[in-house]
Amino acid sequence: MKKKINIWSSGGVILENQTILICHRINEDLYCLPKGTPENNESIEETAIREVTEETGIKPKIIFKLGEVHYKIVKYSDNSKYEKNTEYNKTVHFFLMNKLDGSIGLHDNEFDEVLWMSLDEAKKKLTYQNEISIVEKAFYSKN
Repeated sequence: MKKKINIWSSGGVILENQTILICHRINEDLYCLPKGTPENNESIEETAIREVTEETGIKPKIIFKLGEVHYKIVKYSDNSKYEKNTEYNKTVHFFLMNKLDGSIGLHDNEFDEVLWMSLDEAKKKLTYQNEISIVEKAFYSKN
């Protein structure tokens, strides 16, 4: 491995009527929480609000930080947004959020659909296992 780089992103969990907002990309069969990387020196909180708004169509308000997930990304080829032969240590910051305004019909085109799911359904569908603990923490902290 040539080098190691620390990177971060942030996102959120929106709960409403015992359901959780999940993003879905059909061609990859990917189900995940809304999240993304910072733009223009944004803070962790600003990034989370912008990404959740863009990816879900919902304008959120942060209630509190739920936690973080950590993982490594290693790329050996040039066909990616990440540098070849580099190990990325990624931290994703997640926040519990309330819906202020908006509609899931207003989400951007990064995902094919944005769905409200029960906790049980979300736990079965989520692609990334490390997001399940974040979802559980959000659900049980709210109820």
